[in-house]
Formats: sequence, structure tokens, C-alpha cells
Amino acid sequence: MGKKFFSLAESKKIVVIGSANLDLVASVDHLPVPGETVLGNSLTKTPGGKGANQAVAASKLGGEVSFVGCVGSDQEGEILQSSLESANVNCDFLVSSTEAATGTAMIGVDGEGNNSIIVNPGANSVLTKEDIIAAEEIVGSAQVVLMQLEIPSNCLEVAVEIANGITILNPAPVVDISKELLKKIDVLIPNRIELGHLSNKESFNSLDEVETAAKSLDIETVIVTLGSEGALLVSDNQTELVSSPVVESVDTTGAGDAFCGSLAESLSKGLSFLESVEQSVIAGALSTTNHGAQISMPTRSEIDSFLV
Repeated sequence: MGKKFFSLAESKKIVVIGSANLDLVASVDHLPVPGETVLGNSLTKTPGGKGANQAVAASKLGGEVSFVGCVGSDQEGEILQSSLESANVNCDFLVSSTEAATGTAMIGVDGEGNNSIIVNPGANSVLTKEDIIAAEEIVGSAQVVLMQLEIPSNCLEVAVEIANGITILNPAPVVDISKELLKKIDVLIPNRIELGHLSNKESFNSLDEVETAAKSLDIETVIVTLGSEGALLVSDNQTELVSSPVVESVDTTGAGDAFCGSLAESLSKGLSFLESVEQSVIAGALSTTNHGAQISMPTRSEIDSFLV
């Protein structure tokens, strides 16, 4: 991160560049295996998408957040924009496209809160690098720029060139990404599956193996989310396992997004990486105690109350 920050000492702004989807969430007794049909107990439609979720998560914790993304010129797009704006997220650079319908995610959630997700990108896939360039002023002035992989990679490539603050990439979903782009990222937040894909390792038998894989990526700071186990912070000068609090989980949808949004908010306020991870494992855990994605993101008061 040596190339950055000298002109951003007073900035606390966060820009999230990513996806916005309408989530179709089915509650099931158990998630189907290949070839199996299961009956759902309920079906709900809620605002989602990794980018929009993370923007809402950061804003609900008090962050000054702008969102750059694309929705369709349809009712679903209006619902997503309304949800973002209701969470005080600036949508000046949310593009409304006539080329594609708003993205959709089909999510199954079992009785223990585990989920399985299929995403139809829709309008997310027609976000262009020109849309990112149009947002150059806010991207360049942000203390933190947070991104994921549900939008075209050329948008991310442009964003990291424009950004002057901390660049964070949540490499989800699992897709191929260029090593050149990874080298320009300051902070990477993968889960075990994503880390395995990036490090060419099928599975991990210990945290030592997770740490070794994280270090093999040659990125300044890697934070591996470990679900109910917490998160592993791996950087040049420290490796710390931060345990997650025990909560009564009902739906894990959006937990990783809550973590990422919280991390961006913490770093934008000048907290250390360790302090940021400590807050973010709490945010991720608390998000699982309610159903849905954006609606389950915890507020600052909920985090503070949990810490009392």
C-alpha cells in the first residue's frame, strides 16, 4: 500500500464497485444433491448481490458509501436502488441498463442456515469500464475501494488504476482472475474455496495450510474468512486467527458480505487490520441471526451492544 494515502488523510469515503441482484430465497429442510428435487417451505424476494450487500453493510455501520454498479430498467432495478438509498448509500453512479434485466440470485437455505446459491448476472454483466471512468472522481477520492467478481473483470482493472486508497477484493464467486490484477490489490478476502482456487489447492487440513496458501499469493494482506471459526489475518508481519462469536444462526446468506462491508468501514475510519477483523467477525456472525442479506446487516448500535 506504499503508493497510496498521502492525499487521502482526511477522507473516510468508501466506494463499492460490484453487483446488485434480486434474491429469490427458498427455505428448505435440506439442500438438494445433484438429481434431487426438494419441496420448499417458503419463498421470499429480497434485495441482494455481493456488491450491494457490502455497500449496505458498510453504510449501516456508519460508513460514507457510494455504489457503482448496473441494474436493469425494470421494477427489480427500482427495488434494488430504493433499498440502497434507504440505507444511505449514494447511487449517483448506479447505471440503469435497457440491454439486460436486473440480476437474479436463486438461494436455497436449509434448516441449519446453510445456503446454496446460483446467480444469473443479468445487468451486472453489462457494466463497462466507461461506467467506472465516469465515476473516477469518487473512486479516486475514496479511502477504501471494495470490489467482487460478479461484474466484468475489465471494470476492476480500470478501478484499481484509478483508486488512490486501499483496494479490497472479495474474489467471489470462484472465477479465473489475472495475476496482474491480483498484484495490484492491497487486501484480498477469500473464503477457503476461493483461496483454494487461487492457490491451486483442493482442500486444507489445517490452518497452517491455509496460512501457507495465503502467503503464496504474494498479496500484502490476505484475510481468509472461515465461517463459524472466524477469520485468519495473514500479512507480512503478522498472522492472527480471530474467532467468531457463538450465535444462533438461522441464515448464512450475506455473512461474507457483512464481513467485507464491515472491514471496509473499519479501515475507512483508520482502525488497524486486526481491529477491523475483530469487528468484522462480529458483523458477519450477527448477520446470520436474521433471514435475508441486506435486511440482516447489523447496525453500529447492534455491534456496540454485542460488545458490552
